[in-house]
Amino acid sequence: DNDKTKVIMGLIVASLREGLGMSRYALAQEAGFEQGKSGIRVETLIGLAKGLGIPAGTIVGAMEKALENPDTWLEEHEWKRI
Repeated sequence: DNDKTKVIMGLIVASLREGLGMSRYALAQEAGFEQGKSGIRVETLIGLAKGLGIPAGTIVGAMEKALENPDTWLEEHEWKRI
């Protein structure tokens, strides 16, 4: 489900960003795009990874694992965002 994929990607990126103590604005600046102006595209993924200073594969790997069972993953991780 595309909506779940977007939510999962957002939570993964937010977790990585927050782990680095980085604001949304700082990540958008480092990634080279305006906040909220792009969907999940290769360019977006690469920009996010660059902004976070990590390999894009780190995000892809986290997404693959989460999408094996997205409902369970969301239940386990969404509580951290409330």
